[in-house]
Amino acid sequence: MFNADPAENEFSHDELRQQTNKRLTLNLLIQGAAMHSFLTSHHLVKGELESLKRGITRRYDTLSVSFALIYFWGDPAIVFGLPTWFWNRTHKPKHPFYHHRLLATRGKLLWKESKRYLVARGWKKWVIAIPGLHYAQQVWLFLMMLWSERKLKPELARLCERANSEMWGIPEDRLEAHLTTDVAFGNLHTPRTVMGKAARAAAIGYGGVVRRRDQFQVVAKSWTLPLVMHELTKGIAELVCLHGLNELDDDMYRKVTEEADQLEYETWMLQAGSEMWRRFLAAMPDQQDLPTTLMNLARLEPRPLESIMLAVVDDTKRAQAMLREFG
Repeated sequence: MFNADPAENEFSHDELRQQTNKRLTLNLLIQGAAMHSFLTSHHLVKGELESLKRGITRRYDTLSVSFALIYFWGDPAIVFGLPTWFWNRTHKPKHPFYHHRLLATRGKLLWKESKRYLVARGWKKWVIAIPGLHYAQQVWLFLMMLWSERKLKPELARLCERANSEMWGIPEDRLEAHLTTDVAFGNLHTPRTVMGKAARAAAIGYGGVVRRRDQFQVVAKSWTLPLVMHELTKGIAELVCLHGLNELDDDMYRKVTEEADQLEYETWMLQAGSEMWRRFLAAMPDQQDLPTTLMNLARLEPRPLESIMLAVVDDTKRAQAMLREFG
């Protein structure tokens, strides 16, 4: 509980809100990085994949786009509501992102651009971008992929580790990937709402950071390779962003993560985060290291971080100058 003194209460509430907003921004980047990896990272190990099973890379291209589109008109829309309904209401005081300037004012734009990008990519990969027909195709693609991977799971898990090690410059021995249907691990947050409980029940993958032998390890578990890539990248990005939370005291950290890390937010973060991450990569100055830049962003105070992220969305050249300044 906050102190009884009203002045201190006001400051503490404002600090909690600012730190929660910062965590939401970092979650947006984390989910965006994971979605980007989901769509593209299998190409980093294309040669090894093709040696295991010819044509499997093309199948991953198709499956990953199909799965990404689910967040825009598949089961998540049935459970959590239509994206148009959600993003058109960010100006309402009861909206979960009402106090988050970036998501409240740019979330709808990011969602629409993410959808446009995926639909265009889908047609190029022979994915039916029509609700209903897409769902039938997606189920068939998923079942075919599970069949194709059934004898290759250990090899595919090692390739997930290798690809992410190459992307992020983290040693492979600190990455642990599993293609499995037994996906839960670690200390999972207890859902606070009906939608959160539905998200927990429907989860087919988890990625995160665990502490083992005085060292942080990134663990990812899911059913098929693109999903494991997604979860492993999410865990690595989370590990990098922990540098921005390690100065919070235990009580503040708990309150911030309980408020910001709700499972039902993941769908919206994936929708907006996909485009957010592409714009962030476009704003990255040449020769600047991605993990270091993300770590430095995570270390910023909430308001400077917000200013840079708004520039990333609105003005690439200005964002490049801001990123170069502290990179």
